[in-house]
Amino acid sequence: MRRILTLSGLAGLAVLLAGVLTGGIHPAVSASGNPSAATAKLAFTESGQAELPRGYRSWVHAYVAWEPITTSLLDEEITSTPEFHNVYVEPYAYRVYMETGKWPEGSLIVKEFSFTSVDGKNCDGPPAYLCNAWFGKVIFQHGFTGIALMLKDSKRYPEDAGGWAYFTFGHQEPPYEKVATKHSKERCAQCHIDRAGAEQDYVFSVNQPGLSREGDDARHNLEAAFPN
Repeated sequence: MRRILTLSGLAGLAVLLAGVLTGGIHPAVSASGNPSAATAKLAFTESGQAELPRGYRSWVHAYVAWEPITTSLLDEEITSTPEFHNVYVEPYAYRVYMETGKWPEGSLIVKEFSFTSVDGKNCDGPPAYLCNAWFGKVIFQHGFTGIALMLKDSKRYPEDAGGWAYFTFGHQEPPYEKVATKHSKERCAQCHIDRAGAEQDYVFSVNQPGLSREGDDARHNLEAAFPN
């Protein structure tokens, strides 16, 4: 099992994600910014490949996780450095989930990966690569290195658990690949089935602060994500 450390205090290091996509389930956001309408829909090519979403860094930034050097889910290769995972959720889907505990059809969740700074002159060695800053030690994000995406679409993917499909758009610095083919069940879905399961609708939400609905967390998360 992978050991991933959630670093909610480093969420400010992440740049935030807003996509205007075509071909999904919910209507596009209105000019007034109505938060009850979806801001993005996933577009597909004629051959059925998903197109890279645009503007995702202005979606709700749910949490940051840090993972040591390991096999990347993006390409199943060993990562060159530890990597951060910045998780962004399309705002409409986030609001519905926070209010109901259910992910609506058309939900989009993006996980963008970034390098850890391994500057030999300024940073200690593995596994954490703690770097020196004027205020003390810190682990820096150094540059983006890939995107994974989840789409909930039970009409398009009726045979997939929860209607969730999984895509990746390369494992390299931007520009990312423009289109992606849905992964096989063994590549991504099986891990979500085994470790998140139907109870969490196959989304890893336990111990992730921005997806917590315990106590007053849902209200606090909604107040932080939306102005009203």
